Amino acid sequence: MKHLKNTWKLFVIDWKRIFKNPIAIFLVVALMIVPSLYAWFNIKALWDPYANTSQLPIAVYSEDKTQKFEDKSINIGDEVLKNLKKNHQLGWRFVDSKAQLDKGVKSGKYYAGIYLPKDFSKDLLSFTTGDIKKPQIVYSINEKINAIAPKITEKGATSLQSQISEEFIQTASSTLLKVFNNIGYDLDKNMVSIQKVKSAILTTNDNLGTIDNYTKQVVELHGKVPELKEKLAKANEFTKYLPDVDALGTKIVALNGKMPEINEQLGVILTLQEKIPEIQNAGQQLAMIDEDFASVEQTMTEGIQEAKEGLTIIQQVQQSLPDIQRLGDEANDLGTTTLQGAKKLQEALPSVTNSVKITLQSIQTFATDTSSIISTIQQAIDDNQLSDQEKQDIRDLINQSIAKIEQQRQAIKGLVDYLQQVQESTGSTELDAAIKNLQSADNLLGDLSQRMEHLNTLVQNGNVSAVDEYLGEISTVATNISNLVGQINVESITETLNQVITKLMTTITDAQGLLNKAQQIDFESLLNATNKTVSNAITILEKYQAEMPAIKQEVHDANTMLNGNMDKIVSAINEGASLYQNEFPLVKNKLGIAANFFQNDYAGIRNDLTNTLTTLNEKMPDVEAALNQANDLIQNDWPNIKKGIQKAATAIKKGEKEVDLGELVKLLKLDATKESEFLTQPVEVQENMIYPIANNGSASTPFYTALCLWVGAVLFSSVATTEVYLRDKDKKRYSKREQFFARMLTFIVMGLGQALIVTLGNYFALGVDVRAPFYSVLFALLIAITFMIMVYVLVALFGNIGKGIAIIILVLSISGGGGNYPIQVSGKFFQAINPYLPFTHAVNLLRESAGGIYWPNAWFAIVILVAVAVVFLVIGALLFPHFEERTKKIAELSRQSHLFH
Repeated sequence: MKHLKNTWKLFVIDWKRIFKNPIAIFLVVALMIVPSLYAWFNIKALWDPYANTSQLPIAVYSEDKTQKFEDKSINIGDEVLKNLKKNHQLGWRFVDSKAQLDKGVKSGKYYAGIYLPKDFSKDLLSFTTGDIKKPQIVYSINEKINAIAPKITEKGATSLQSQISEEFIQTASSTLLKVFNNIGYDLDKNMVSIQKVKSAILTTNDNLGTIDNYTKQVVELHGKVPELKEKLAKANEFTKYLPDVDALGTKIVALNGKMPEINEQLGVILTLQEKIPEIQNAGQQLAMIDEDFASVEQTMTEGIQEAKEGLTIIQQVQQSLPDIQRLGDEANDLGTTTLQGAKKLQEALPSVTNSVKITLQSIQTFATDTSSIISTIQQAIDDNQLSDQEKQDIRDLINQSIAKIEQQRQAIKGLVDYLQQVQESTGSTELDAAIKNLQSADNLLGDLSQRMEHLNTLVQNGNVSAVDEYLGEISTVATNISNLVGQINVESITETLNQVITKLMTTITDAQGLLNKAQQIDFESLLNATNKTVSNAITILEKYQAEMPAIKQEVHDANTMLNGNMDKIVSAINEGASLYQNEFPLVKNKLGIAANFFQNDYAGIRNDLTNTLTTLNEKMPDVEAALNQANDLIQNDWPNIKKGIQKAATAIKKGEKEVDLGELVKLLKLDATKESEFLTQPVEVQENMIYPIANNGSASTPFYTALCLWVGAVLFSSVATTEVYLRDKDKKRYSKREQFFARMLTFIVMGLGQALIVTLGNYFALGVDVRAPFYSVLFALLIAITFMIMVYVLVALFGNIGKGIAIIILVLSISGGGGNYPIQVSGKFFQAINPYLPFTHAVNLLRESAGGIYWPNAWFAIVILVAVAVVFLVIGALLFPHFEERTKKIAELSRQSHLFH
């Protein structure tokens, strides 16, 4: 009993603290309402998602062509468009072309597109011809725009397909049955004629063997027609050439008369055969010229180019010659002036040397003075303290030292500038080592100046230990400066300067001598003569260069023609010689025989051939046409005719046994309209709704209400703490478990508030269709208690890790709880965890109150939720006293990152 009282006291203290703090009241109210907003917004958004499907744009275009059927014009595409204009279930957009439809779907202007091709009606009516071809509706969809819209538009396309199919079935069945009806009446009127046809079919079937023998003979004869036509064609082809043969005969007779003259002329080929080695040698020489011609042409081009460049240089020199001459005079004067200055500089070297020595000695003396300053400061800090007067004296002393350092640096810079100017004037680098040492000394002096300023700062701050330590560094820098200056050999620098100046004077003297020699040459006459010679050479070379391409092409063509065909030429000459020696006598003999034939026998043979071919050509088309028709009938139609006769005979024989023709006529004469309606819709569906729910928003309410309660628990655990604040004197008064249960009650009250707000808001604010509103509130309160206990225990035991576990459970619950979609359509993993998620049973319990309670299912969910709450309650009560300190340590480690609280 004591534990219950203590728990209740702590619980009351929690709410007293809340009501005393306006901010706490605001947060509590907000955390009760905010989760409900999550549920309400989603429920309202899904209230009736299919009410506005008429706003979903779907492009429609029909290219269907009108077809004729039983003297009627049929265009199914136009009928479809008329029906769609009356249909407002989807946002039909009637476009003007297939390209406009495709572009709109691709760009996202339309969610989908439906296209009826131009052969739609034709294919739909193909069943009447026996060559059945199913018509197609081309359905294009842009699935990346939205996840649900493709399913809605697909349903529209399916409905359109069903509508067309239904209309087609009704039309086709009605037409077919009407035809059957007419057939029934016609059969009744023509029964005598039908009996005669039956007898003829049976007789023909009995004589099919004899007919087959006749067809084989006709086919064999037809097979020989191409051979006959080919021979006749060859004969006719020959007659076309009779005039040519006449002309040829005349030429053969004339040629035979000139054979003696031809024999004499062909004898020249034997002489040509003897000249073959000379022809081959000429070809080799021509190939060598062709191969080297590009080099000759390139050499000439380069020569002309170089000559032009040289001429340009000569002309430029001619233009600049007065300036060059004037420059030579000026250079001579400058050399004289420079030579005089170098002599004066050489004479002043002793005084420069003395100045350098004084500067370096001054620097070394300053380094010694620095050691004196250090000693003075050291004495002042021996008593480990500095008076204001000592600080002032040291400041003045350091400032004086810094001023001297600046003077020494200016002297060094002046000396470095002087040495660099000497080097620039003489083009020498022999003074680089001395310049580098002086620059290093300057850098050390700069470092010493900065250190003296820092030393002054330390002194004025009174940091005696730091001053004492820093004096050693300053002493080291001063020593380095003194050592570096001591390494500079002034005598060596002076000697180097003297050598550099002497070399400069020698160079200037030599340059003046060469310049005087150059001034004695008559450059103007020399350049004029050279300009004229080069210009004449360029003119001559360019003249020959212009002819080079033509010469090159001629040489190349000759080389290609001769050497490219050398083997053929030699072979032809040899073959010609062999032909003349061996074959020509035979040709001469045969030509005499042919000439005799044309002179004596050809005229009679030609007349007989022409008369015979004329008669054959006149009769062949009639023979061929008759055989073609007979063969076509035998090959293409006779098998079907034969098969049809056999089937007809078989059917007649079978029909006489099984079918009463009178009953058949009676069946065909039935009412076509009633039969067509039955074929169109043979079955009617009666819909029986067991647990009706008014709209999609009401159907989604159980899922989003349960989700809201879990989100509310996680959200409150993220803001509120599970630790009860107690003063030191009260910590021993209340046990860990009492604190645990007291704060749990506070969390549960928050959960109950969230459950009341969301369920009452669903019913009264949104107007959600709930069959059992009272039980809906009770079930939500139970779910809120269970969820809040689960989240509270996780956070109390594991801190931020517990919050993470609660979020993981939330994620798994959304996917595996079967809230919006049947769990059977989810993956195997989610189907496996579905029974073990409290969220699953929470949603199922709320669904019972929404659509009508089936108590066996409701009690099962209630038992599961109560059991989960009890299990978490027991685990938390047992483990909390042992886990609290560990949880605090984990929280402290996370706070050290300055990212988590």
